[in-house]
Amino acid sequence: MQKSIVVQKVSEPVRLVERPIPEPGDNQLLLHVTATSLNPVDQKTRDVGLFSKQGPQVLAHDIAGRVIKLGPKQETSQFHVGDVVFAHANLVPGAVIDDYGGLQEYAIVDSRYAAKSDDAGLTDAEAATIPVCAMAGFIAFFHSTGFGLPIPDGIFQSAQGSTCSKAILIVGGGSNCGRFAIQFAKMCGFEQIIATASPGRFAELQELGATHVFDRHANRDEIVRQIRAITGDDLIFALDTMSLGSEQDTALAALSNSKRGCLITLNPVSESEPEPTLIGDKTAGYDRRLTIGLSALYPEVSRVFWRRVSSWVQTGQLRPLKFKVLEGLDAEKVNQLLDDYRNKHGQKVVVRP
Repeated sequence: MQKSIVVQKVSEPVRLVERPIPEPGDNQLLLHVTATSLNPVDQKTRDVGLFSKQGPQVLAHDIAGRVIKLGPKQETSQFHVGDVVFAHANLVPGAVIDDYGGLQEYAIVDSRYAAKSDDAGLTDAEAATIPVCAMAGFIAFFHSTGFGLPIPDGIFQSAQGSTCSKAILIVGGGSNCGRFAIQFAKMCGFEQIIATASPGRFAELQELGATHVFDRHANRDEIVRQIRAITGDDLIFALDTMSLGSEQDTALAALSNSKRGCLITLNPVSESEPEPTLIGDKTAGYDRRLTIGLSALYPEVSRVFWRRVSSWVQTGQLRPLKFKVLEGLDAEKVNQLLDDYRNKHGQKVVVRP
């Protein structure tokens, strides 16, 4: 048996319980979890049942730990007992969520969506900040549900010129997903990487690759005016990492009126089409769609990420997030951290079970 923090019932606080240590199946590894991290999706899982309404569910989908046991059949031979790896929880329809969550002493991960921490030169805590938020940006940039851009091939060899545009807008660049999106935009060779964020994050985002950063709390019309002063009517790529409903109209308004633009969101797309008076007369139309950053949902693309992530980190093209540490499986403290996400005051926290 092991200790686990679980959602027993949606909309209720998480609880500390005991549950069995799972057995790995084909293409699976059993990890002794040494680090895991929380994200806004964990708050939504607790409060509204984001992936499933049924309990129990073990939270935390960024996982790092030591390999204890390999499943009977493996497509890849790179992992061995004793390796320290980081991985993205295997969240797909029908998955046993309580076996895959990181807020427990032992967890199952899919070996196809994992990499060795040592190969990337990362501590387990650093590695545990990468999978969920980096994969959200990766799918948004490189899968057909997102922009569908060519994946940069090799070290410091970007897909420059393949974007058919010089500029990209990243709304919520200061979010954890936004930070990785800026790094992927730089890898793709965008010359103008425009982000919105709180002023306290401007310097960090510019260091990551943003060429222009604007205050996300400013008036919508002022934000759009500032963006268009840089891009004119040529902006055709926008990624919104955080907005809901009509808040997504800011990115739509910044898109070109005369060229067909594309807005990718990480939150559900607004059901109603905005009035032209709010977003401009988009004579060429525009695309707006949600992308879901789950490794197991798009294996043909995500497995490229897991093959290359270590080299990207080693060469400085991809950096882990800044974080604070919570020692131990403390349900009360985890509930407070999730409340902070709900109240929009959350920060990246790595939990050491």
